[in-house]
Amino acid sequence: MQLILLIMKNLSFYKSVLTVMLILLAGCVAFSQQEVKQEPGKMVEIKLNDGTSMIGLVVSENSESITIKSKTFGEVTLKKSDIKEINEIKTSQMKDGKYWFKNPNSTRYLFGQTGRNLKKGDGYYQNVLITTNIAHYGITDWFSIGGGFEGISTFAGEPIFFIMPKFGFEITDKFSAGAGYIYANAAVVIEDGDGFEGIGLGYGVVTYGTDDYHGTFSLGWGQAGGELTNNPFISFSGFARVGRRIGLVTENWMIPSDPYYWVFSYGIKIIGERSSFDIALVNSKDIATVFPIGLPIWFSYNFYF
Repeated sequence: MQLILLIMKNLSFYKSVLTVMLILLAGCVAFSQQEVKQEPGKMVEIKLNDGTSMIGLVVSENSESITIKSKTFGEVTLKKSDIKEINEIKTSQMKDGKYWFKNPNSTRYLFGQTGRNLKKGDGYYQNVLITTNIAHYGITDWFSIGGGFEGISTFAGEPIFFIMPKFGFEITDKFSAGAGYIYANAAVVIEDGDGFEGIGLGYGVVTYGTDDYHGTFSLGWGQAGGELTNNPFISFSGFARVGRRIGLVTENWMIPSDPYYWVFSYGIKIIGERSSFDIALVNSKDIATVFPIGLPIWFSYNFYF
């Protein structure tokens, strides 16, 4: 608690940021999708309003329906009013005759972000260690807003909360860059009126790779009490999808402290089309003296919408 109070001090600016972000979020909940006509012979995945999906080659399409040829169902004609979305399947997504659905985790690792942004209207909910709840939503294809709260402090009547605006841009098919800010504070500190304005971390991030294999470098400065850290926070992260539903993930931080203190993490992601589960070990020079392989203290469930 002493550490939290020591780090915590500056809020008028961030109150304004929070207000603006909430207005943007409220104003952008509804979004429209531009219809793209599918070419005959193209392989697609069609998701229906009832939650089912089909994979097949496009035979024909008109303004009211689309016909595909599926290995399972043969030639099927579907009304567009029954279709939620149509996604093109790339050749790289077919491996050993099986369809590898799009990885929903391409904008994040465990906690840290990639240079990619959520698409407009997409979002996710993340629960970490049962106690911490996070949500992130794409306002546009290049701007998203996230936030959350810690559960134990909330039930105790003194919630710790945070907001996380982020910009992300695709420079090429494999290269993305972004920037964001993570701001945290506690309601009890604000109510005490001691002038504490929270802690923050402003960062820039670059990512190279595909949805299934990518690495990220991030650099940022922490802020507390109106002052910046003398040295930047640095992180290196990576992800490799080694199976249709399994990925390997690592997220590593260099924390400013005479001059740096290293924290490592490495684990697996169990991947679904709309959800994933992270299990990771966390390690440092102090942890390694007792637990050489690290402590299994990161568990999170993620749902994508």
